[in-house]
Amino acid sequence: MSMVCGNCNQAGIRWMGPFSNLTHTECPHCGGTNCQVVEQSDEVEPELANCGCGARGEVNYDDGHERRYYCYGSLPMCSP
Repeated sequence: MSMVCGNCNQAGIRWMGPFSNLTHTECPHCGGTNCQVVEQSDEVEPELANCGCGARGEVNYDDGHERRYYCYGSLPMCSP
């Protein structure tokens, strides 16, 4: 996906400088520098995982080391 200019709203902004030291971006349409629009992702997909019982859902527990999903059912493996 190409970068869009914040000044003229046209796509095609490119990085300038040698590949070992890219210094800035430039719009070929209006000549603006570092004027690209920051892209915002539409939606972040939730991280999904499986509970020990086989249920699948969004990660909702983080013990600091591992991210896990617990469905909080009645089985011992279903809750933290």
